[in-house]
Amino acid sequence: PLAVDEALMKLTLRVVGKALFSVDLLGAARELGDAFTEVSAYTNYRMQTPFPPPLWVPTTRNRRFKKALAALDRTIYALLDQRRQAHAAGQTDAAGDLLDMLMAARDQETGKGMSDQELRNEVALLMFAGHDTTATALTWAFYLLSQNPEAEAKLHAELARELAGRTPTMADLPRLSYTKMVIEETLRLYPPAWGVGRQSVDADLVGGYAIPPNASLTLPFYVLHRDPRWWEDPERFDPDRFTPERSARRHKFAYLPFGAGPRQCIGNNFAMMEAQLVLATVAQRYRLKLVPGHRVEPNPIFVLRTSDGLPMFIERR
Repeated sequence: PLAVDEALMKLTLRVVGKALFSVDLLGAARELGDAFTEVSAYTNYRMQTPFPPPLWVPTTRNRRFKKALAALDRTIYALLDQRRQAHAAGQTDAAGDLLDMLMAARDQETGKGMSDQELRNEVALLMFAGHDTTATALTWAFYLLSQNPEAEAKLHAELARELAGRTPTMADLPRLSYTKMVIEETLRLYPPAWGVGRQSVDADLVGGYAIPPNASLTLPFYVLHRDPRWWEDPERFDPDRFTPERSARRHKFAYLPFGAGPRQCIGNNFAMMEAQLVLATVAQRYRLKLVPGHRVEPNPIFVLRTSDGLPMFIERR
C-alpha cells in the first residue's frame, strides 16, 4: 500500500517550492515534511498546555522541536544563499518570483530590507501554509471518495467526459465543476484549518454570551460546518451541496474553510486550483482503496490530519 498522506505532502511541498521559490525541493521533501509535522505538533502542544516547560529545558519534546527547527533553517538559509549567489553571478532564471520579491522588499520609512531571520520566517510560513493544508485536504478527499462509490463514479464520469485521458490544465478547471465540488465538500467535513483564534477589540454580546474586550476566542470551523442549522444531514458526504443553486441559498458565513474578512487566507485560490488539478490528474488514472481494517480518525493538531496516516491500495482504472 501507498502512504497517500506522505506522498501528497511531498508533492505539494514540491509544488510550493517551484511556484513560489523556483526551486525543486525533492531532495529535502522528506526532511522538511517531518520537520513541519514536528513543529505543528509542538505548536499544538504549547497552545493546549497551561504551563509548558521553557524551551531551554532539555525535555524530549523540546529537543525534537529544536531538531526540527534546525532542519528547516538548513534548507531555508541554503535557499537564500543560493539565490544571492545567483544574483551575484547575473543569473536571472528565477527573477520575479516571490522569493525575489521578499528579498527586494524595503521598508517605506527606513528603506531597510528584511534581515535573514525575517526572510527565513516568511519563507518557512509560506512553505508550511502552502503545502500542509492542501495535502491534508487531498488526503481527506481520497479517503472520502473511497468510502462513497457513487460520488467517486460521478467524478470519474466527469473526468472521462471532459478530459478524455488528457492531463488537466488550468483551462480545464471551469468545466470540472464536480471535481471542484468534491474538494469543497471535503473542506466542509474536514477543514485542514479546523479553527481560528481571534481577540475581541470591544465588548460585545454574541448568542446571549457577554464577550469582554481583549478576550481570546476560538472559531471552530469543524463544528460550524457540521451544524444542522445550516447543513442538511451534515455528516453525509454530498458534493452536490455546492451546486451554484444550493450555495446561493446558504448563509455566507456557514462555510469558512479559508476564513473570511480582511484576514482570509491569501492562498485560497492557489490552493483550490492546485487541489482540483491534483485530484483530477490522479483520479482519471487511478482508483484508491483504503487498506481493509485501517481506522481513519481526525487528529486536530495544528492542521486537521488523519490520526494514523492513510495507507491505500492503488488500482489503475
